[in-house]
Amino acid sequence: MVRVRTVLVAVFALLPSLALAQDFVQQTPNRQIDPEVRQRLEQYRPVFDLMGSLRLMLELDGQKGLAFTKAQAQKLLPILKDLQTRPELKPADAEKILATIEDTILTPAQLKWMDETQLKRQQEARQRAQQAPQGPAGGGFFGPGGQGTNGGNRQGGVGGQRGGLFQAIQQGKPFNPFKEGRAAEGLQQLIALLSKR
Repeated sequence: MVRVRTVLVAVFALLPSLALAQDFVQQTPNRQIDPEVRQRLEQYRPVFDLMGSLRLMLELDGQKGLAFTKAQAQKLLPILKDLQTRPELKPADAEKILATIEDTILTPAQLKWMDETQLKRQQEARQRAQQAPQGPAGGGFFGPGGQGTNGGNRQGGVGGQRGGLFQAIQQGKPFNPFKEGRAAEGLQQLIALLSKR
């Protein structure tokens, strides 16, 4: 069971970053991604994984029999509030935070639902990417119309943290995706939800 979980975690860890990197490539047509930028994207995989997991946790609470308990909420709230205040979220920190949440707070049933849901969505995103036309109006990870699976926008303007995150990664600048944009909104919603427990 542990070995299967480890393999699943490794697969789930790679898929979001590959989808995000694919989207980044599609945003920059006629240009190759610099190998250094590609390497930085891979280094930020734990940040992408944490973003995806927190987004799923909002939905998880609404699933029958999987809602967060008061004890889980009490353990999660300090972690989540800390995410809001950090000026920078380093990949190593994101990895530790996610490991703490998965290993000590979430139940096996909650983890199973999150893993299955994430895998299903990644498969759907890959199918859309294969079926969507390529090019400026293109599809890919965001699909037609430029909206992402998390509602982000391609240009990364106001509220479009992906652009800010990728710019920070490209330029090697510190960045915390939970301080602005959709990830910040989702984190605030999760904190509000858990605060009611």
